[in-house]
Amino acid sequence: MSDSMRADAMHAQRKERPTSLFETMGVFGGELRLWDRHVARISASIRAHGDEEPIDAELLAQAKTQLSAAQRHDVLTLERVLPTEASAGLTLLRTRSRTSSPWARALGDEHVRLLPTVARRAESELPAHHKARPRTFYDRVLQEARAGGADDGLVLARDGAVLETSVGNVWLLLDTVWTTPPLDGRVLPGIARSLLLERARKEGIPTAERPCYLPDLHRADAICLSNAAFGVVPAGLVGSGEVELHSSLRRLWRFAVGD
Repeated sequence: MSDSMRADAMHAQRKERPTSLFETMGVFGGELRLWDRHVARISASIRAHGDEEPIDAELLAQAKTQLSAAQRHDVLTLERVLPTEASAGLTLLRTRSRTSSPWARALGDEHVRLLPTVARRAESELPAHHKARPRTFYDRVLQEARAGGADDGLVLARDGAVLETSVGNVWLLLDTVWTTPPLDGRVLPGIARSLLLERARKEGIPTAERPCYLPDLHRADAICLSNAAFGVVPAGLVGSGEVELHSSLRRLWRFAVGD
């Protein structure tokens, strides 16, 4: 039995459960402009995992105080450690810089280099539609991508569908339509993703939610990634050379957050 098969067998033997749920949000113009959306998403996940304690409304004031005391930080993590038989639940706030992200290259106006990965999510591992720890599967995706010279990895489903990266959603410009994989339980319902779709409908910009596959990656006129800490960043496959920056999706994001 290979090491990877042995690892999959070990995962299958122990059913993982989330130890915590979290939200990673960007700070734009010194403000947490998407706070309410993040709280709504983590609150839904908390209830789904049997934790009835609501997110304290006073946390927003605490978060703003923490951010003002550390101006260089531009990402805030809101984390809820789930209660166990031995301990009560705990809510944490942490700040960090965007430079620690796999997408840090985008801060220098470079594109994020992507590599399709062969890592497969074991049935015992946490599903994609909740933002939860442990991030065992996404850690493997990222490690595999970096070993291949990429910044981030593309998650591929067993049917060959392109799903997401280790930290965000994927957008392909296909025949003038910005296309993103559907929310079929295999993709995180990203805050930035939903905002972009909402704004695109208002602006009359064509978008589609449908399955995407490897051939789509190669025929796409542009590839972009989105998450709430970075907004929209350009991307390309490892070895693809220069990437043309398409501004339409990035412009939608700026309108959406008022930046």
